[in-house]
Amino acid sequence: MGCAMAAEQDRESNLKQWFALCCAGFIFSACASVALEVDKPQRIVSINICTDQLLIKLVDQKRIASLSRLASDPRSSWIGAEASNLHLNRGTAEEVITLNPDLIITSAFSFRPTVTILEQLGYRVIQLPIAKSLDEISSNLRILANAVGEPDRGSILINEFRSEIEHQTFRGTGPRPLFVSYEVDGWTTGKNSLVADITRTAGFETIGDRLGFSGGRKVSLEELLILQPELIDLGHPWSEPPALASESLRHPALRALLASTEVVDIPDPLWICGSTRTLEALTILRDARDGIQPRKRSAHTDG
Repeated sequence: MGCAMAAEQDRESNLKQWFALCCAGFIFSACASVALEVDKPQRIVSINICTDQLLIKLVDQKRIASLSRLASDPRSSWIGAEASNLHLNRGTAEEVITLNPDLIITSAFSFRPTVTILEQLGYRVIQLPIAKSLDEISSNLRILANAVGEPDRGSILINEFRSEIEHQTFRGTGPRPLFVSYEVDGWTTGKNSLVADITRTAGFETIGDRLGFSGGRKVSLEELLILQPELIDLGHPWSEPPALASESLRHPALRALLASTEVVDIPDPLWICGSTRTLEALTILRDARDGIQPRKRSAHTDG
């Protein structure tokens, strides 16, 4: 009898110890979780439209103190709905300081004096390079995910992003049709750019490859007519308010070219900046590629 009672007491004691350890473990786990959350930046300020669009995919809105004012502009941004719930800034050092940020993110081409002042005052500033390829979008996502304390969320986004690129990549051989993104006033984008990388990935030749230039430059209407692209995107018309720069898009010669050429509409916000939504620009071009064959060109046209 005594032995049985002793055994029962030992069992109860062991259960109490086990329960105490479980509670301690739970409390430790909960405290550790809270500590990790506190270590993450909680008042993040983005002062650039390109970093706005990456940040919104990586952190909960409660951790975003402010986005750039362009985040709400539908001509430049696809995050207008999210931005409507957040403070928007003009990117001045004075305004950013009043927001009491624990992390400031921006792009390499942001207003340099603002960045310099903030860094001199001791604020943590992350500057992301301009994405000139789909791979560089992944790199920027990785940099920012680590900076905001969300490496796992970043890895998931990057894996999904790369998987879709792999799926959409054109793998055909032979001559490629020419795609031209022809903006107002004749502006186009050449080699060493995000537009060019997307264009090649979708299976088209770029105007930069055809004419041998990098970055942005104007292409005259006469040059465009000689090139005879198989696919054209006219970009945003910038017709409101009316602008002389938009008049070239109404030229009768361009209208005639468009009547015999496939036209595609790629919203500017999809590739002004490199973001996860840039995949939609790739998808639009890739879908168009399946129904287009290169024109037969004369030696005069190619020369």
